[in-house]
Amino acid sequence: MRKLLFIIFILPLSIFSQDSYLANLPISGAISEIGVSPSEKIWLATKAGNTYYTDKIGELWSFGPFGTKDPLSMGGRGTFERVNFFTEKIIMISGYIHGENSNTDFVYRSEDGGLNWDKIKFGKSSWIDAAYINDNGKAWMSGNSQLIYYSQDYGKTWESFGKAGNENALRFNTIHFAKNEKTGLFGSFWNIIYKTTDNCESWERLPTPLDQKKYKRLSKEHRPDIRKTRIFGDYYIINQQGNIFYTKSNTINWIELPNISDFETASDEFIYLIDKDLKIDLRDSEFLSIWKSDKKLSSTPSAINTKNKSLFVFTYEEIYKINKNDFIVSKLMTNEVPIREPYLKVNYGGEEIGFDGTSVLRFDKNRTEWYRYMELPINVSNAVIFDNQIVIADNYLEKRFIINIDEQKISEYELPKSLFNLSLNNIEKFSIEIGSQGCFHNDRQFREYRLKNNSFKLYKKDKRFLSKMGKEINPQLLNDIVVEIDNSRFKKLTANDLGVSKKDLDNFKDFIDKEEQKIKKKGYDRFDNDNYYTFPGESTDFNFYKNVADRFDSIPDAVINQVFNTGYGNWSTTIVWRKITIDFKNGEVLTIENSDDKPNYLYTPWIINFNGLIIKSNSLKLGKLINDLTNEDLFSDVSKEKNYAIYKVADFLYKQSLNKK
Repeated sequence: MRKLLFIIFILPLSIFSQDSYLANLPISGAISEIGVSPSEKIWLATKAGNTYYTDKIGELWSFGPFGTKDPLSMGGRGTFERVNFFTEKIIMISGYIHGENSNTDFVYRSEDGGLNWDKIKFGKSSWIDAAYINDNGKAWMSGNSQLIYYSQDYGKTWESFGKAGNENALRFNTIHFAKNEKTGLFGSFWNIIYKTTDNCESWERLPTPLDQKKYKRLSKEHRPDIRKTRIFGDYYIINQQGNIFYTKSNTINWIELPNISDFETASDEFIYLIDKDLKIDLRDSEFLSIWKSDKKLSSTPSAINTKNKSLFVFTYEEIYKINKNDFIVSKLMTNEVPIREPYLKVNYGGEEIGFDGTSVLRFDKNRTEWYRYMELPINVSNAVIFDNQIVIADNYLEKRFIINIDEQKISEYELPKSLFNLSLNNIEKFSIEIGSQGCFHNDRQFREYRLKNNSFKLYKKDKRFLSKMGKEINPQLLNDIVVEIDNSRFKKLTANDLGVSKKDLDNFKDFIDKEEQKIKKKGYDRFDNDNYYTFPGESTDFNFYKNVADRFDSIPDAVINQVFNTGYGNWSTTIVWRKITIDFKNGEVLTIENSDDKPNYLYTPWIINFNGLIIKSNSLKLGKLINDLTNEDLFSDVSKEKNYAIYKVADFLYKQSLNKK
């Protein structure tokens, strides 16, 4: 009998069962669709060619017949886009699946619930971008061949229909058919919806929301894709470019649902909507709300489906089953692999304590494997032994707790007012570096100073690195940096801290006018990773940016703090960092680092690491002190401009306004 998991309703701090040895399912590859059988078995197929399944929500997960248990490996059979159930036993996997001769003209099909699989040819080789399977054994697929593939015997045999239209490279991203099996909607990757009322014998092109000017595309470079189409009674509902619209089927007049992020039909009578606040809204055939959930999802769904009038939601870490009577959530756990050795560990009392997400892990020496000892209310991003206690922090480095391992309890914790005592523990040396690491390179430029005769003297350097920086540094400059790290933890930024003058604001408005003219002259605005000043597109409301300058003094402090506490992140395969390392007399080490692909103003926020304790600082004064220390040679010119600081605030507010629409 398959082992039942604990279904989550209340998060416990302690774990007292064999379930503590269960591992989180190590999923490899992206998932955009989930398969649910009539008895509610759940299957996942990933773009890395791996499969996973469970017999029921709340039960253990198993590795499927395709792929590998190694989360860092690829399955090797191509890209699996989806898994579909025709019946309880008949399952199909489609996507971009490779044969022995690199042919891509087949799907995998099983008639015994996934024990054995056959390759079923469907016609001309194609990457199957879209598929729809109904409850009567009918199926429609389409891909880069532009043909429509149709089966009426549960996917056992296939026939091909011609292209829907005459457009070049017409690829469909989504397909959905009505109960009559004649009327279907096909949505493309580029602003095209085709409708058939005779099962693909003839076609009618429908206007899209973009055609009807129901929303504005910010750039010609942005793909106006139709991401999902559904027929729901007398209504059509679609997702175009992340915007949700619905219309009566007899007269196409798209109406936006601005607060909805996703949807799925449960029948011709019911449709589930997922609000942007992650609560669930169930509507009837008249599109009237008949139930709303009090609870909400823990994170944005990666894939959803419906079965037996319930909504199933997948979020990589959890699976949900939701209806008017139930709001069930279960973690994805397996006993087929052990818990992986945690990346984040501390040594406490001679024992290694590990952390993985919300779990505290200990090592069982008898079984030679890790087990979950406690569950926490936060995801742990930092753990350190501080003042002989285990101190942990959340993902944002804002909330900190002390863990009492023996009593399996946690309590809130605030760091001491001062982390450093320079009078008793002075700085002995410091270094500055810029590094770059990518797929095929690892470069580092370095400069080190050591204390000698009450002054920091240059000890070693790379040629031409920080050539403007002096060979001798006043220790007070380093002391000021350390003191500011301490002080900035208790201060919030305001607009006044930027020191922006009226002339700066006027110059910014002139700059925006020139940027607008440049973009209009080109006719498009293409993303440029090397340009610090970028805009959402050629249809950007540039007046919004100038209006921010006009009301700059009234911008709330909370906004200023958030702007300069938010890093760009790392989207490139190459990471570039700027780092200062300070060594104290007693052996303690402090590092100050930024590794964002694009810097914020004065390279905020800085990630501070003091003997493993990590904090984040958006102090502009800290950035200025570092700039002074290097004689303005460490930062790029743009990152030091007041114009750039104003732009970062205006750009943040503009993108925030777009997200609210």
